[in-house]
Amino acid sequence: MMTRMKMAGVFLSFAAVVCLAAGLTAQAPPAAPEPGPVVESYYKIAPGKGEEWLEIYRTHHLPVLRELRRQGRILSITIYRPVLHQGGPPWDYKVILVWRDFAAFGDRPHEEAVERQIFSAWLPHREAERRRWEITEKHWDDLMAVLPSD
Repeated sequence: MMTRMKMAGVFLSFAAVVCLAAGLTAQAPPAAPEPGPVVESYYKIAPGKGEEWLEIYRTHHLPVLRELRRQGRILSITIYRPVLHQGGPPWDYKVILVWRDFAAFGDRPHEEAVERQIFSAWLPHREAERRRWEITEKHWDDLMAVLPSD
């Protein structure tokens, strides 16, 4: 038979475990951060130059975006090509970037530093980027903020 002292110790231990468990379940998990700004970039390319543009984009701009994603500054990168246009304005490629926050989105000096780090042969890189913009007939960006759906 247990003494009262031992029974009180067991009871206190049990009560401590119950309180600890209740405290853990009562805490709400941290809210997932809201995605930062979403940038949709549209490109209308000169006729017959779409594949050339895409190749230049993939080799001279996408590596910078991927590094920014690796660093956590960009959350996602998605590239689209339309299958069917049902209205205007027509575009050939759309790139959607979801940024971590406005600070990451607006940090152009950091983006340029990443670009210089990736492309040590700076002049050929700049020439390729110049060519990409040369065959881009029209370009526009839409900056959006995500709204809650609930």
